[in-house]
Amino acid sequence: MRFSQVLCQINYYRHFQRIWKRQGKLQAPELKIPEDLLEMKVPIRDAREILQETKLFPTPLNTIQPPRHLPPSVFKQEKCFYVMNSNTQVSENENQALSLTKTVPYKGLPSKLVSTLGKDSLPNQDELVQKNILQALVWDGDQFKLPRKDKEEFPPYIYKRAYGTLNEKKVSGLLEKLTFLGERATGKYPACLHRNQLLDTFCELAIQRHGDHVTFQLPCDVMLTSNEPLKQFASAFAVGETAKMEVPNIYPIKPTLDLDKVYSKPNCYPMTNFNNRHLHSLFLAQKSTVEWLPEQMLSQAIATCFAFAAKEAQMKYGVDVKLLPEPISVQCMYMDIKTFNFIAYQLNTLDLENNEGIKNQMWVDEPAQLYENVSETELITNYNPQVFPKLLAFYLNGLLPSKA
Repeated sequence: MRFSQVLCQINYYRHFQRIWKRQGKLQAPELKIPEDLLEMKVPIRDAREILQETKLFPTPLNTIQPPRHLPPSVFKQEKCFYVMNSNTQVSENENQALSLTKTVPYKGLPSKLVSTLGKDSLPNQDELVQKNILQALVWDGDQFKLPRKDKEEFPPYIYKRAYGTLNEKKVSGLLEKLTFLGERATGKYPACLHRNQLLDTFCELAIQRHGDHVTFQLPCDVMLTSNEPLKQFASAFAVGETAKMEVPNIYPIKPTLDLDKVYSKPNCYPMTNFNNRHLHSLFLAQKSTVEWLPEQMLSQAIATCFAFAAKEAQMKYGVDVKLLPEPISVQCMYMDIKTFNFIAYQLNTLDLENNEGIKNQMWVDEPAQLYENVSETELITNYNPQVFPKLLAFYLNGLLPSKA
């Protein structure tokens, strides 16, 4: 049908208004009784007189009802196990790790370690360390797609995708080169022939703390072992004095906060057998791209020292040992891409049911940055020459003749 002048003259708006005025309201017809029904004298009643409320028929008493599902009670919880692994970031920092391992802290490294500082060094030591830093962080030919930069400063701006060496490889390479320099500096001592360096070791330890089952599943990037154990950092009198000291109190928070919670007992496998079985030093590298606070890295290092030392104590004195006949000492260095810190740990007891009696000991140094920035143009800025001598002191511990 083609458009004509008559069709174009129709105003559809007014046409719709007319239809709406006529048919927009419900036009219910008036109810009337048909005349045929009136003639037949059919009784007619109102529907409201007939309708009644719906009646609920009671259920028979003999019917067996299915058991009702009750929610779990707070007072009857299932037996659970807590697991601490390399991804555990505790909320209460190092105090939570100290409370979990029944350890008392001391500021500064032990006097036996401080006395070895500067006893030996490499020729052109600072130059060698800086060259190894550049080899690990800058002079690398890898071209991997790096994560995108944060847009905190300029949110609308889309940064160009960067390529280079991954953070994991940088940290691993830096640790490998620094430990190589430590071995190079101490290779002239005959006792180095009785040392082993193990890579990517793993420790699994199960303990009970305040009635809770806690399992440590912690790795170690580089573990140094020797044929003779390290000498005690604290004397027998200092160990006895720990009974008067108090473990850091984080009440009302439990030490197991932030640990993974599982309902099946984790498997604990023994450590790998090696010739020189005594622990000497642990080297930990934080390779994760997730931001870790310095206190959280310290808590991870404390737990790792405790787990490895306790595992050696169980292998040496038995699984059910409580108060150790001889304490076990271990050194630890933990690091990220630029921050280094050193701690010394002495395991005195595995009686962890309460906070009474002898306690374990931990000495921690202040964290220090090895450098401020590294780039291809400016190379290294603000290199700190006081970091590597502390690493070298760890290697020298046990090599130098002790004073009579």
